[in-house]
Order: sequence, then structure tokens, then C-alpha cells
Amino acid sequence: MQESRLTTLTRRGLMIPVEIREEIRRTGIRCRAPVEIVHQDRTNRWKLRAEESGGAVALLGHYVGFLNADGTPMSWLHRVQNLLPNGTHAVVIESELVRVEMFRYEQTYDLLITRHWLQENGEKRPELRSELLYLGRKGTLATELWGRDAAFRGGAQPTFYTRSGEKSAPSSIWTDAVLKVTEAVCCVGCKHCHLLEPPITVANEESVGVVA
Repeated sequence: MQESRLTTLTRRGLMIPVEIREEIRRTGIRCRAPVEIVHQDRTNRWKLRAEESGGAVALLGHYVGFLNADGTPMSWLHRVQNLLPNGTHAVVIESELVRVEMFRYEQTYDLLITRHWLQENGEKRPELRSELLYLGRKGTLATELWGRDAAFRGGAQPTFYTRSGEKSAPSSIWTDAVLKVTEAVCCVGCKHCHLLEPPITVANEESVGVVA
């Protein structure tokens, strides 16, 4: 892959051919992978904005979710409820985040994991920096998580190979996220988040025994 294409993929997300994107749209799946820079006027701060989105039909699935750079779950800014499924599920605003994107066609999977952060540029608008953490193409998973094997959701993930036939896998720090996004691209009619979690409130902290 040429450097320019790799840079574009890292910044914008999986490079899915136009014909396939049209097919995805016809199924009603709306997956928004790009991460954008936004400005908070009241605090005069720059942040990154992203949307956890996507879902599946039996034939295919496309989903993007987000987490912290250390592999732990990230909290959403707010949930988004839609009348139609397989759309935007939540919005996240952070200074740094890791994006996990997966596309499934039947039992073949593509996986992209990237890190995004802001690089300060004096008093000017900061630059969006991106790092490729893992790219897996044409992975396979025989289990039909969208149908007869739905009971295994959350416990199965595709196997990826290098061009030379050797097994390839992302770092173990991302295992939980990969399991969740695999479940997401098999979640037919998805209307909930698979990676982002509710913000921790005082009530939530007390319920899990967190001491301030």
C-alpha cells in the first residue's frame, strides 16, 4: 500500500470501494468513521469529536467505536436514540482517542485500529495527528454470530493472516475492543453502543464502591 493511501486510511477510516459503500447505504447502515476537530468557545479549548455508529444486517455489518489509548472503555458525551437502527449511537468529545472500525461481509472481516490526538500549534488551530495501530484484511470467522451462533457474541473474533500466510493479531490490549466490535458488526438492527459507556456519575461511583 502506498504511503499516501496508508495515511488517508489512518486518518479517515477503512477505504471501502464506492460500489460496496452504496450497497451498505441501501441496507440502511450508517457508519461514520472520520474524527474531526471542534472548538469549545466557552473554555477556548480544542477537542476531537467522533460518533460511535453502525450496525448490521444478516449479509453484512459496519461499525466504528472508540476507547481510551490504554485500552480501557471511554465514556460518551451523550447517547443518541434513533427511530431507525444501525445509525449513530453516541457522541464522544476527547483530546485523544482510539478508533476501532470493522467491516463484515458474510464471514469475512476487515479491522482497523487507529489512535488520534491533537498536536498543539501555538495559538493556532492544533493539528490532528493519527497513528496506525493495526490493519487486518480479509479475516475469517466461521461462527454465524448474526444468526444461529448468536449466543457466542462477545466471545469470538476473526482470525487474520499476513500475505505470507502467517497469523496476525492486534496487541492484547485491544482484545476486548475487538471482541466488542466483532459483536457489533453482527448485531442486526443495532440500536445501542458496544464500546462507549455511560459517564461515571456520583451515584454510579457509590454503586460500584468507588471512594472519592
